[in-house]
Amino acid sequence: MTLHQVRRRAVLVAPIRLGLGVVWLAAARLAGAESTPALLAFGTGLVGFVFLAFNDPRSAFFTRAEPKPAPADATVAGPLRQALQATLPSTVGVSVLAAIAVVPSPVLAAFLGGISAGLGVGGLAAAPRIDPALLFDPRTGAVYRS
Repeated sequence: MTLHQVRRRAVLVAPIRLGLGVVWLAAARLAGAESTPALLAFGTGLVGFVFLAFNDPRSAFFTRAEPKPAPADATVAGPLRQALQATLPSTVGVSVLAAIAVVPSPVLAAFLGGISAGLGVGGLAAAPRIDPALLFDPRTGAVYRS
């Protein structure tokens, strides 16, 4: 069984998400978006996502199970594998939508770039509050403690 470190994974995927956000902002500008609307859309996507992620009212309804002890035979995935698997489905999905929108609606692509960057900023902001001993199995979603 290969597990991922929850905190490390959030930190490792952040540069990918931030980079893709900047790429979609630049693509929107190249596709014809004016500077001010593109930057406002990007900033709205970034700030809006981070705000919603940290103020989700649904979180009050979630029950968090106590993590199980990690299996003795478990290994921890390497950094590249953790970062790339963390892009699925959120980061890839947002980038696919931005790619579809960039020509017909470049400002929407800039907004989606802001959401991608917001995913990275949100992950970095949450990382210090994540227990470094938490591991999880991406195939099953089970949470373990090392």
